[in-house]
Amino acid sequence: MRHGKGVLGCNEDEMRETLAVNVVGPHSVMNRFYPLLKKSAEVNSAIPLSCARAAVINISSELGSIENTKNSFTTAYRVSKAALNMLNKCASTEFIKDGILSISVHPGWVRTDLGGRRAPLSPRESVEDIIYIMEHLTENHNGQYVRKNLVVEPY
Repeated sequence: MRHGKGVLGCNEDEMRETLAVNVVGPHSVMNRFYPLLKKSAEVNSAIPLSCARAAVINISSELGSIENTKNSFTTAYRVSKAALNMLNKCASTEFIKDGILSISVHPGWVRTDLGGRRAPLSPRESVEDIIYIMEHLTENHNGQYVRKNLVVEPY
């Protein structure tokens, strides 16, 4: 996937590839793992809704926030993460009946190939933040889009 292009610079193949990775892929994983998540929720029904019972954690990005969009830089990536957030919201309304939480997480700006060397977080710091989120999820977080310390992001 290539990033950095606006609406006019992004071709159809780049959009398709990015949507395949960031939306179709997570959708496929959710569908394939759903029977196992449902079984986990049933076996752990005495546990309140949480990761300890059963949960889907989607890795999104603050660039997927429609409300916070100020430019068209990285259009395909932004569109794909906004779509992932919608997929998460839809899953949260459907999966809750079987005791499964579903949230989207913004991992922060991380020093990776995508994030670049200027990003303030190391991969380890980002993972630690995500683990904190996972350990503190409750039913109240179902369907939300959160970042470090469970701060809710606007869709």
